[in-house]
Amino acid sequence: MATDTVTNDADERFNLGRYLSEVQTELKKAEWPTRAELIRLTQVVLTLIFIVAIYCGGLDALLGLVTNRLFNRN
Repeated sequence: MATDTVTNDADERFNLGRYLSEVQTELKKAEWPTRAELIRLTQVVLTLIFIVAIYCGGLDALLGLVTNRLFNRN
């Protein structure tokens, strides 16, 4: 049977300096997009937001018309 070393997390205090250092190290390991990729992906996101907004607005208008007709509100 393997023996695992158990650390007592309650005894370890949060160290902000160590945390920020580790965050910086992890961010250096990240693969960042090129400027061209960033622009292209931003355009894709904005286009999809526009399409979803048009869809939701159209659906809202359609359901509003149906509701008004059902309850005879002109």
